[in-house]
Amino acid sequence: MTGPTWDPTAEAVFKRRAEQLARLPTSPDAGDEVEVLACRVSNERYAVETRHLRAVQWVNGMTPVPCTPSFVLGIVSVRGEIVTLLDLAAMIGLGAVSTDTLEPERGYPVLLLGLPGMRSGLVVDEVLGVERMKVNGLQPSLSGREFAVGVAADNTVLLDLEALFASGRFTVSDE
Repeated sequence: MTGPTWDPTAEAVFKRRAEQLARLPTSPDAGDEVEVLACRVSNERYAVETRHLRAVQWVNGMTPVPCTPSFVLGIVSVRGEIVTLLDLAAMIGLGAVSTDTLEPERGYPVLLLGLPGMRSGLVVDEVLGVERMKVNGLQPSLSGREFAVGVAADNTVLLDLEALFASGRFTVSDE
């Protein structure tokens, strides 16, 4: 009994097929489309690019942390990892969420960040779903804020999380 024989022609075909399958599909009109997660914060629609997120998690059992800024709601354990919960509404100037409105028994949606060096989650009011958004079709934000990329036709504001955190406004020092 002999083993399989090596066929360089077949190997070349398999390699070419693997390379073709590994390429991301593109549609001819994709342009600068991005995949976003839409959510509701207060009474407004916002979206963040999914490439900046690790997961969406319903959490409960938050532990408040004393002597922290108002945008830090507390900490929670998510799959054994301690995550700092941040109030997205307070961070973008919509006023702080009332912790009385968070329902600990039901949980609340948290967008777990996938930004380098960040073990944080953004608390939002409601997750609306994943959508595709054309960046070149966005209108400029009237707020002029550096973290607002633009506004889509359905009044969804696309947020730039990298710019939001790079501003330095949300760095907490030990002092």
